[in-house]
Amino acid sequence: MAPFPAAVPVSTAVCIGGDPGDPGPMRDALRAVVHGLHRRGWPLGLYAAGVVLVPLGASLSSSGAPAVDGIDVDVVSSPAEPARSSPERLRVLCGIWSRWEAGGEGERVRFYYFHGDGTGLYRYGRVGLTNTHSFDYDIRDDRLILDFRKTGEHHEVDFVLTPGESEGARDWLELRDDPRELGTTRYFRESDETVRADDAHGELGPVPAGHMWIDLKPFATGGRGFVMYQLRPAGIDGRGVGWFHRGDFNDWSTESLTYRIVGSTIELHFSLEEGWRENSTFAVTTDEEGARWLELADDPRDFWHPHRYVDMGPSFGAALAPLELSRRR
Repeated sequence: MAPFPAAVPVSTAVCIGGDPGDPGPMRDALRAVVHGLHRRGWPLGLYAAGVVLVPLGASLSSSGAPAVDGIDVDVVSSPAEPARSSPERLRVLCGIWSRWEAGGEGERVRFYYFHGDGTGLYRYGRVGLTNTHSFDYDIRDDRLILDFRKTGEHHEVDFVLTPGESEGARDWLELRDDPRELGTTRYFRESDETVRADDAHGELGPVPAGHMWIDLKPFATGGRGFVMYQLRPAGIDGRGVGWFHRGDFNDWSTESLTYRIVGSTIELHFSLEEGWRENSTFAVTTDEEGARWLELADDPRDFWHPHRYVDMGPSFGAALAPLELSRRR
């Protein structure tokens, strides 16, 4: 393989969202999440930095972002070592690299996402139910360095990046000894855009529609885990789409769902549970410190046990959903 910059011009991979060496856009997005929430304490700051901005949870923690509105986000995870490659070199991989064409519900999903700043995600599963691993990456000579954050796995993978030779032609990434597959695999660039958090606008619908609701807990064995309902705004009939997430800041699963709110009842239909709908009564309350809580009487993702979730504000829409990225307008 020829020296990387000569073989693959930087101009063939345009990374949307600004210079990845400049964490400003990510910090701006974080400010949008945590603005006005500092009175609720550090757990919400951890969530904002580590989960909402998905794969940016890894990005923010590795960038050593300073305190934002009184919340120290450096505690999300141990900062990664600074990338040895230049920002321009890291950017050639930015975007989503898919193993297969996008399909409908139940179809296979596998892709690598590179944020262009030395952090990324590997997502796998089926449309409607996926799992996500975060990693740090670097490019050294003709090798892709992958360090998975949850397990600490370190991989040095020979790779070949082949740009599309004509307008509309696909770029291809070949990984030899792919750490998540057997042998050599090829991925096409689904998109060269990076995930960004869009502020919610317009009517959100009846509560709890249009908001993110999280339960974040520390483990006695170390680390912190979360469960979260992320609901996009509902229509006039109380119907909307959303996702349920479970895991920690470096490894989480995602289920897509549709919901309907009627009075004090929420109906949930998880995409891969064909024909089955869950119902629970709910209440939204505000405590003395001004935090809002969603209380589900029969939470279907807690074995129909009562469960409380704190309000993290308007949902960032599809930011956590497979193959659905927020585009810069």
